[in-house]
Amino acid sequence: MQVSILNLLRLSFSILVLGPLGCASMASTPGWVNGESPPEFPKEKFVTALGTGESFEAAQIAAKSELSRVFSAKMKSEVELIDQESVVGDTAVQSSEMWVDTRISTELLLQGVEVPLHWRDPRNGEVWAIAVLERRKECLRIRNEGKDLIVRLAALTEDPAARSNPLVAVRDGVNALKVGVELDGLQARSRVLGSQCLPPRSISTGALRARADSRLRGLSFVVTTKEIDGRTSKSKGPLPQLRERIAGNLTKMGFQVGPASGASVIPIDAHLRLSRVRRGTDWVEYRWEGAAAIGSPNPGDPVIIAAESEGAESHPEDSTARLRARRKGEQDLAKQLDMLLKAFLAEGAEGEAG
Repeated sequence: MQVSILNLLRLSFSILVLGPLGCASMASTPGWVNGESPPEFPKEKFVTALGTGESFEAAQIAAKSELSRVFSAKMKSEVELIDQESVVGDTAVQSSEMWVDTRISTELLLQGVEVPLHWRDPRNGEVWAIAVLERRKECLRIRNEGKDLIVRLAALTEDPAARSNPLVAVRDGVNALKVGVELDGLQARSRVLGSQCLPPRSISTGALRARADSRLRGLSFVVTTKEIDGRTSKSKGPLPQLRERIAGNLTKMGFQVGPASGASVIPIDAHLRLSRVRRGTDWVEYRWEGAAAIGSPNPGDPVIIAAESEGAESHPEDSTARLRARRKGEQDLAKQLDMLLKAFLAEGAEGEAG
């Protein structure tokens, strides 16, 4: 019995001594924490990034965010190279509002990112995690997105309606450019993966920009404005401030205003009707009714865009009330026309392929 008790004590002592050593061995720092590629996630097949946090969830979020950040940084570099490779001429309208949305966003939240490994540091409790993105699956996603965009691009560059209506041609050109920029973004993602995920394109984004800019410069708007008497419905003369407002909005978008040699002329006719309203009070009220129409360069074609505006302003002084109504009417009518023109040009930008 004494021997058995002695052996039991020796066994207990061995467990106390060897137990911590075994745990220390299990808790030893994994190679991937020090930057090595895990054997199950080799670099040639996976993009990886590390993250740390006080909990597994925090470390997981940090790892995914770091992977997206690193991917975005590399993608930005590739975008710059693609831009240089795609330059066609140097006459594009860089300040035009038309091109504001035709820039590639390099900030992206990647799909398909997994966090398969994590490790808690026994010294400070910090959790490490590694996020991985499989190159092959990401390449397939890029290819599927690209197929739809290529179909849309073909439809925009081969639209028969654009041949007869130059404003539709501008719209198709701008939307084709936006699709080209999206394809450039996919190409940049593809380069980061080290693969050719997209089929060759028939036309570069630089060529699309040059074409859209050429169509934009091939148009010229001629703006005619007038005030209409509320009682007689006769013209009281032009409204130069209304014309300047409309012309200013067109110029910001990159359009020419005024006759231009060789350009297709798009007429804009706008008028404002002012009428005094009797309310039986000491205040004088004037009501405005405005309308503006963008016509077609082709005689007999229907109006392309029609805008309307109405409202009222009042003041104790007759002249001040009338002036306020005119100014407010001019401002609102020009705004409505600008919004409708931008909406017209944006049509088809998010359309489905086919």
